Amino acid sequence: MLYKLAMKCIDINSPYCPCLLAETNHCTFCSHLKGEAVCDCNWSGVCILYEKQWQAKKKNWIIDADAPVRMEADTEFILKEKIAEHTYLLEFEVIPELAQALDRCGSFVFLRRPSDQQFYQFPVGVMRVIGSHLQVVVETTGPKSAHLLADNNNHVLVRGPYFNGIFGQPWIDNIVNGKILLITGGMGQPPALSIAHRLVKKNNDIKALVAPGRIGKVFIAGELTELGITVQEVASMRQFGMQALTELLTDSKECPELIVSAGPDEQHYGVIAAMQTAQVNLPMAATNNATMCCGEGICGSCDRLTKDNRRVRTCKVQTDFSQFAQE
Repeated sequence: MLYKLAMKCIDINSPYCPCLLAETNHCTFCSHLKGEAVCDCNWSGVCILYEKQWQAKKKNWIIDADAPVRMEADTEFILKEKIAEHTYLLEFEVIPELAQALDRCGSFVFLRRPSDQQFYQFPVGVMRVIGSHLQVVVETTGPKSAHLLADNNNHVLVRGPYFNGIFGQPWIDNIVNGKILLITGGMGQPPALSIAHRLVKKNNDIKALVAPGRIGKVFIAGELTELGITVQEVASMRQFGMQALTELLTDSKECPELIVSAGPDEQHYGVIAAMQTAQVNLPMAATNNATMCCGEGICGSCDRLTKDNRRVRTCKVQTDFSQFAQE
């Protein structure tokens, strides 16, 4: 039995609550705003129903100038560096307010060309915030990402902030002086670097298990080492990494207090299987790999089924990965 977190909306107690889901009575948190008669929320210091009623007193609150909306920045690439085949490190400047909001692990933005229609936008996790500059890594294997960088395009429309890029975020936020195992590979490396910076600030002892993954290159090992993290590189997470993980978990001196899995869902399930094999029960934070089109819980593309047969919007709902049914 793995550790479990209570489900919670990532935007609650933020400037982006109540959101459009509250307006349509599909709130992920408030039972009244889901059409239920009884108040049955896990109180978190704010009543979304009251906030919605207060907001409704404004004229046309959804588009009112004082209403919470995501920020957009029409900007240019300052850096466009090829890391591996189809994989690019991008850096661009945004307004300071947006950069400040994104300076937390698990944050992401939507990118598209300014001249393109909104359905071209796609989500990208923020790897690093430097002042008002953002750094992200994009793999141009799909039509949206490939179109953004085609024809030597240097312009980008950035929309954000969005925050639910990591399941199990409270474990990362709250652990201090802990022992942590960070497992990452491929396109899981950019969010892993952001997570590592967060954990190091809280004086945690971190060991990283890193693989090149599908992109074929490890590109964060040097910076992880500079942070004081012990890095073990493996040629393949599936062939060698899971075995190394099982050995670490069965060694009482090496067993961590928290596991962070930054990579594909297949890796997350492999970590869970390794814990079961080693007969250890540890909390696991994991990157969110759901398909997202709007980031607001409206389109439903990010819906996932839980083990207790509920469907949740994973762009909004903060929980732990082990609660999802394997699809």
